[in-house]
Amino acid sequence: MLRSIILFFWDFFKRFLQYIIGTEAICHVIDGSEHRIILALKHDEDVLDLNRMGVNDAAVRRLAAGLKTNRSLQKISMSDCKLTPQGVTIMGKALKENRFLKEINFNYNDIGAQGVGKIAGALRINDCLTSIELSSNKIGADGLKRLAGALKVNKSLQRISLKLNRIGNDGAAMLAAALKGNSSLKMIDLMWNIISDDGAGELAGALQVNHYLEMIDLGNNYISSDGAEKLADSLKANKRLQKLRIWRNNIGSIGAEKFAEALKVNQSLHALYLKGNSIGACGAGKIAEALKVNHFLKEMDLSENKIGNDGVKRIAEALEVNQFLTMIDLGKNNIGPNGMSKLADALKEHPSLERLYLNSNCISTDGSRKLGEVLKTNRVLKLIDLSSNIIFDFGVEKLAEGLKVNQQLESIYLGCNKIRSNGARMLGDSLKVNRSLKSVDLRCNDIGDIGAGELAQALKVNQSLQVMLLMTNNIGDDGASKLAEALKSNQSLQKIASIFQDAVLSSNGNLDDYAEMLIGRLRRCVQKIDLACNDVSIDGAQKLVEVLCYNNTAGFGKDIQLDIDLRYNRIDHNGRKIVENILKTFNTKEGCRVKIMT
Repeated sequence: MLRSIILFFWDFFKRFLQYIIGTEAICHVIDGSEHRIILALKHDEDVLDLNRMGVNDAAVRRLAAGLKTNRSLQKISMSDCKLTPQGVTIMGKALKENRFLKEINFNYNDIGAQGVGKIAGALRINDCLTSIELSSNKIGADGLKRLAGALKVNKSLQRISLKLNRIGNDGAAMLAAALKGNSSLKMIDLMWNIISDDGAGELAGALQVNHYLEMIDLGNNYISSDGAEKLADSLKANKRLQKLRIWRNNIGSIGAEKFAEALKVNQSLHALYLKGNSIGACGAGKIAEALKVNHFLKEMDLSENKIGNDGVKRIAEALEVNQFLTMIDLGKNNIGPNGMSKLADALKEHPSLERLYLNSNCISTDGSRKLGEVLKTNRVLKLIDLSSNIIFDFGVEKLAEGLKVNQQLESIYLGCNKIRSNGARMLGDSLKVNRSLKSVDLRCNDIGDIGAGELAQALKVNQSLQVMLLMTNNIGDDGASKLAEALKSNQSLQKIASIFQDAVLSSNGNLDDYAEMLIGRLRRCVQKIDLACNDVSIDGAQKLVEVLCYNNTAGFGKDIQLDIDLRYNRIDHNGRKIVENILKTFNTKEGCRVKIMT
């Protein structure tokens, strides 16, 4: 009783002050989430991000009151906000009345079965919400029962995320019953829900009669070959589902065979993700046979499946026939250099494959050389992931030669490959002539100051690169200085998007002296600056933020959206306060939002 009285007078006091001295002046005496809500409602923003802000009941009431008349908000994110049962009840009532909000995120709030019941009550009435996220909320089968009842009558919801809710087979059965009559849902995320073969069978039954669902995610559950068979049989009849993700279950080679049989007749599925299912070389062979006759599948994920050299040979044979796949993920399959050689032969002139993931496959120097030859003739590939393959500088040599000729590849991942300064030099030489690459990932190598200098010389010439990732490369002050000078003098920096959208130099030594140099010429196209895991002090952080917010040479105006990562540096509590105070005024400007992670 006493607590209620105190809260009543505190709320009255804030409203009185707001009436006397205005909204902006009162913002400093209320909590951060309420401040954010006030600004979003006042400036007619279309997105309200309250993630991890600890939204109390008073803030929820203010938001609910605003939603009664607000017509601009399209999306609200309240993930990990520690919502109370009362707060969930208030939001449930607000959703019943609002007719303009399209998306809402309640992830990681532990609202439980009763809380989801309040949300379900709103979904029975609300006819405008198209997406709701309820992951990790301890919903269980009881909560799913309440939600399923709402899904039977709701006509607007298109996307729902329910992962990490332990709904089990009983919950899956109730959801399946709702899906048989639902005509609006297009996407359901059911990852991490202890669903086994019985639950998969119930969902498979729904897929045979549902003609609207386009994507279902059943990753990280307990589905074996029996459940896979039921799902595969449903694909033979279903003519709508486009994406099926069944990551990290235990379907084995038998389950892979069942899906392969379905792929021979199904004409709607565009993407099948079988990552981490221990299908082995035998299962990969069955999938390969299906790929020879299937003309509709665009994306196939076979990563973490122990397919080995023999399995990838079968996949390579299929790729010589299949001319429709645009993405294949073969990561973490230990295919080795021999398997890479067979795959390379199939890719030299492949007409459709655009994305190729080969991370952690022990392809070594020989395998990367084969891929370098592919780059000279292939005219379609846009992304290649070769991270964690121990290719060394010798493997980089042929890749760099291929990049000098290739003018289609846009992204290459070379992280964790023991590349040193000589490899960086060869890559730098290729970047001086390549005009297609937009992203190069060199994280976790050892290029050092010399390698950074070689890349810096390339950046003075290259006009296409947008992202370069150099975290954990033993780059010291000298290398950082050379990179900074390259950014400062390059004429293309007048339109920063043509050289860097993300300036990333994490874990590479003291950058205090270069903070202003790195930022001084950056324009408002910058999206992210990652300086995590360095030795940046309070002074360096303050200099960086002040340059961004106030220095006229930075050329910033309206519509700034920028993230700066300064975590794991020499910035204590007082330093965080200094940074926050600088940003407080800047972020009140129209269209400006700079977020600092410390």
